[in-house]
Amino acid sequence: MTKTYAHWIGGSWRAPGNGHYPVINPATEETVGHAPEADPADVDAAVRAARGAYDGWSRTAPKERAAVLDRAADLLAEHAPDLVPLVQAETGATLRVTSSLQVPPAIDRFRRYARGALEPDTVPLAPLPVAATPLAPGGLIGAAAVRRPLGVVCCITSYNFPLTNLAGKVAPALAMGNTVVAKPAPQDPLCCLELGPLLKEAGLPDGAFNVVTGSRAAAGEALVAHPGVDMVSFTGSTAVGKKIAESAGRSMKRTLMELGARARPSSWGTPTSE
Repeated sequence: MTKTYAHWIGGSWRAPGNGHYPVINPATEETVGHAPEADPADVDAAVRAARGAYDGWSRTAPKERAAVLDRAADLLAEHAPDLVPLVQAETGATLRVTSSLQVPPAIDRFRRYARGALEPDTVPLAPLPVAATPLAPGGLIGAAAVRRPLGVVCCITSYNFPLTNLAGKVAPALAMGNTVVAKPAPQDPLCCLELGPLLKEAGLPDGAFNVVTGSRAAAGEALVAHPGVDMVSFTGSTAVGKKIAESAGRSMKRTLMELGARARPSSWGTPTSE
């Protein structure tokens, strides 16, 4: 029996405003489950939940944030026997790929950024000699790299490694004290929705991590344009990245984009699940 999901908003499941859409296994063409179709009210609720959780989470001691991320890694490992078949079904990947390249790297990323939460937030840079000019006397110029939370981070992920890609965005954002609204790729969002309850069990405050999904571009567009979002992290095609940059630029949102992804259809005969 397939499972019907809701959005994960504010630490609980929220029924979608636009119903659901089927998630299809591309290898078997069977229905894996049904994902929620977000409307503007769902997106707004997710951003408001993240904004409401930001002050408390950003002021949480780095040691406590690290403990939450470490616990999340433990829970991902504990639930791997359930997550691996779900990710395999959503992506249509082989069991070998899913069990080695889909779930374990997500666990590793939460552990990596648990350590990152404990790294110094201010790092002095080596002094740099600067020659004199008509406008300045020159001399040694000092600087420091400073890490600070930004606020609400929107994470839009690709379809090929759904859980790994999301972990690579969510874990560093949370480690630094940001809160997150995630919008997974429409092809395989169910494993990303499953991350919500695990992070709550790990001790993450309600609202610090939210997930909205949708089969169309509207949900992502509303999220990128929302005035409550401070930064957009995106992995996907250059064409979509250009649209995100244009939308984010209107309100001077920061962006971090990994672009150039494209689908390359191939035929290799009859696939097997192994």
